[in-house]
Amino acid sequence: MAILEIKNLEKSFDKTKVLKDVSFQMEKGEVVSVIGSSGSGKTTLLRCISFLEKADGGEIILNGETIFDAKQAKQIKGAKMRENQLKFGFVFQNFNLFPQYTALENVILAPRLIAKERPDFKANKDKIYAEITEKAKELLTRAGLSDKFDNYPCELSGGQQQRVAICRALALNPEIMLFDEPTSALDPEITNEVLKVIKSLADEHMTMIIVTHEMAFAMNVSDRVIFMDGGVIAEEGAPCEIFKNPKSKRLQDFLSNVRM
Repeated sequence: MAILEIKNLEKSFDKTKVLKDVSFQMEKGEVVSVIGSSGSGKTTLLRCISFLEKADGGEIILNGETIFDAKQAKQIKGAKMRENQLKFGFVFQNFNLFPQYTALENVILAPRLIAKERPDFKANKDKIYAEITEKAKELLTRAGLSDKFDNYPCELSGGQQQRVAICRALALNPEIMLFDEPTSALDPEITNEVLKVIKSLADEHMTMIIVTHEMAFAMNVSDRVIFMDGGVIAEEGAPCEIFKNPKSKRLQDFLSNVRM
């Protein structure tokens, strides 16, 4: 059974259709990269999947359960909406760290807030907080940031900030990680710091959707690549098929204009 099914997703902003009948599915542990020109609908797709935007049409099915149906979208709000959002970890282009908190505090903030809703929280507050902090330190250490726990975002490089952002998303134990061009705001020489962390997640079989302009990375890490154009999935397949034997003229033109 597929872990994620996207069926006939549609989204418009005013009179502009950004997503047009988008459908695909993915298996647990699969890495899917989404490529395409600016304005092709890649980011909007991620934002609709993660409930940061509400799709106008279609369904989102996770582990066989319909978590979004546009026909019944008005019924999804409050606690249910947040529950659905927490199934996905979202890493933004521009880090979006809280500047007033250290790297460690950025990672533990959301888990601590959620922990307060546990029925055993009052009785076990110190133990729960200690476990959250320990996990955050483990994540930051795995990301090569063991010496940056107490540093504020302004004291970190762009690559370090993005690695903190990845740890923050992982701290909530998402079922699927979503990356929206995670290296687009970084200098080329530090891009590999972030790509290395994402590659390690792929090696651990984390289910991921990665919107990226790093074609070589997409080819080497992905199980499947989706090419979006004009709000539709114009072509999809294994990386070797997409990059070495593109079928459509539009994909051929796109690849001829990007750096591999």
